[in-house]
Amino acid sequence: MVTLEQARFARNYLTCLQKGDLAAARSLLLLWSKTYFTDLPASPSRRDLTNPDLWGCLAQYASLSGDRSPVDDFWRRLDGVSPPATTTGAIPLLGIPILNRPDLLQRLLDSLDHPIETLAIVDNSIGSGLADSEALQVLLARLERQPPAGVTRVRVARPFGNQGVASSWNAILTSFPEAAFALLVNNDVVFAPGVLAGVMERVDPSRPQFLPLLPAPQEFSAFAITPAAWNRVGLFDANFHPAYCEDLDYAERLRACDAIEWIAPQTLQRLQHEANPVASATIASDVRLQACNRTTFLLNSLWLHSRRRLEQPHRGTWMRRWLSQWDLEAAPASTPQPVGSVSAGRP
Repeated sequence: MVTLEQARFARNYLTCLQKGDLAAARSLLLLWSKTYFTDLPASPSRRDLTNPDLWGCLAQYASLSGDRSPVDDFWRRLDGVSPPATTTGAIPLLGIPILNRPDLLQRLLDSLDHPIETLAIVDNSIGSGLADSEALQVLLARLERQPPAGVTRVRVARPFGNQGVASSWNAILTSFPEAAFALLVNNDVVFAPGVLAGVMERVDPSRPQFLPLLPAPQEFSAFAITPAAWNRVGLFDANFHPAYCEDLDYAERLRACDAIEWIAPQTLQRLQHEANPVASATIASDVRLQACNRTTFLLNSLWLHSRRRLEQPHRGTWMRRWLSQWDLEAAPASTPQPVGSVSAGRP
């Protein structure tokens, strides 16, 4: 939110540019950023954080001077901002990628015993040639029209082809950045009675937390993750396609981040393990999938051990996606004049 003090910073910055004093402009921007973050509430809203003048001036200065240090200082400070911890008592987001076996998806939905705000499903069956694709699409269309009991809304993404597990998880997370946390599960999982309520009791949306509902090596078959966690660690690596090893990569990144709280609720994991004695039902149900997986698993293993995998930037994804949402209802009726051209290299 732009205050009178912020407007004064913007005017003084433009004065520095008019005088050609880039050193003074740099000092002013660093002070402006520090003041901006100091004045924020503990868990700011998007409205609190939105400051186009500061963002534009920082980008413009970097373009004019080639000095990116004020921009880097801004992103570093933004990494320390905590998401707003708002929950309604329901699971805010339940995300499920699916390729086949609509019967298992229905079994999962039948096991829900706690309210769900948004059920987000990524349908990877389109163009797969699998025998139950049509039945799956019929089920998904019905769910969209008539959400299951206790589910407020159902959203289905239908990509052109199989996007894979990592890409599907990313689509779910980035499509609903306002969710207090996400519970991501395989479609062959069921929830033991009381487990969903247990998740609600244990997850603190304001903290960077990862909570697997099954013990190793099935930790990523069902897990809760907060925005503060994937904002620090980043999205899943979609180079692992269509499945396997994306979990090993992400576990490595989670454990490498000191801020992450890896919560292993033994009681919930025991209940879930008893309710889910068999894993990987999706691939086991079709010999053609098993044959394909034998090859892609090796390729994914090769990527897992590649130095190139470690060179990718990851941090800050949630915050950028959350802040960049277009809210047309809240948009001003008239367009204010920009601070200046960011790309032209001049004010």
